[in-house]
Amino acid sequence: MKFSLTFFNNIKKINLTGYNLFYLYLLFVFIILIINFIFSYLYTVKFPNIVGDNNQFILENVGFNFGQIMKNLELGNGLKATYFGIDYYVSRMPLLPLVLHFLYNYVSENFYVILFVKNIFFFSIIFFILVNLTIKNKFLFLIISLMIFLYNPHNLITTLSINFEEGILNYLIIILFLLFYSEFKYRNIYIGLIIASIFFLKSSMIFLCTGLSIFFLINDHKKRIFNYFPIMIFLISSLSWGIYSYQKTKVFAYGTNLVSYNSFTLNHAYNEKFNSIYPEISPDTLTKEIENKLPKNIFKDEWEINDYYFKDSINYLKLNPYEVFLSVLKKIQVIFIYLNKDSQFLDQNNQLINELRISNIPNKILFITFTFLIIKNFIYQRSSKNIFMILLVLLYFFPYMVGFIYTRHCTSLYMIASFYLFYEYIYIKKKLDFFKKK
Repeated sequence: MKFSLTFFNNIKKINLTGYNLFYLYLLFVFIILIINFIFSYLYTVKFPNIVGDNNQFILENVGFNFGQIMKNLELGNGLKATYFGIDYYVSRMPLLPLVLHFLYNYVSENFYVILFVKNIFFFSIIFFILVNLTIKNKFLFLIISLMIFLYNPHNLITTLSINFEEGILNYLIIILFLLFYSEFKYRNIYIGLIIASIFFLKSSMIFLCTGLSIFFLINDHKKRIFNYFPIMIFLISSLSWGIYSYQKTKVFAYGTNLVSYNSFTLNHAYNEKFNSIYPEISPDTLTKEIENKLPKNIFKDEWEINDYYFKDSINYLKLNPYEVFLSVLKKIQVIFIYLNKDSQFLDQNNQLINELRISNIPNKILFITFTFLIIKNFIYQRSSKNIFMILLVLLYFFPYMVGFIYTRHCTSLYMIASFYLFYEYIYIKKKLDFFKKK
């Protein structure tokens, strides 16, 4: 114990200005390089079809229906994908495919390099925002803060990934959270750009983007003129996507109707088998059955198909309100108390390995604590910080309560919860001796 306190006291004395900060950043880059290499190698072992000769990234094998879009981007056909035998042009939001397309064509075709560039880019932004947040004990603060974002294997693996939106969304949510705490002169401009990036990444985040844009508009800050930037940038982003959609499909996509594949995905949660398999088994196992629902005589148009599945989901809700209510309870369970691996697929023997995911234990404990504290703080004081925290959590999770949620969808807020508890209750309030003044 004495050695530990001496160690921390020595760390406190390290002055992080100039070259020392630069060397710490280089060390940080080296750590990310090693972690990224290990992750990339294990990923290619598990999914060998993602790489070809010399570890070339095979874009068309990217999962979660992004492979088709990636292939068409490479062929110069834009954001096109094919479902039900017809072309879809707005099945997904464009940011993830465009980022992969850019990295592949202008940085490197190597899978390892692409992952490293993506991850070091976002981690570098987080690093420099953290530097801006610190006043005292900068070195120790940075080390602990970065460990919070790296310590949990499931959170880290989800964030490092590149084959689904959370591999970028986790970074953007964390950066948005840290920017709120920062004191950059043009903070709200940066926040507006992050909100726009979230909008172009994942359509279900429309509630978060809209709500927080309005929040920053009315929130009282010293430089009030910049409060308009988040909502202005968000509105421009919405308009540009709507115009693109109209040009391609003759439908102006906006609000909750941003992409034409959403209702098909939503329909998985409004199915009589959903509660019997969720959260242990992935709702994606119902995909074939849901595809077969589509009437043969329906006009083959991506928006008409989208409307069909939406109406079918609404009809299920009207006829089975109790089942839908139970499904919402199961989704809340996934966020707060479900500890096993979720949303799995049956193996070759039609068996399910229902293993404990150990990384869920600290995640759930910290997130329950975090939720209790932000609610308590909000009840006692309606400060802008407390309102922001409540809005962030509610608007982030709301679309998942309507659809369905996996543990990976929670990882960004699990990391935020850990950092919030450290920053608010240890660093600022100096609950630990090595953060106290001597």
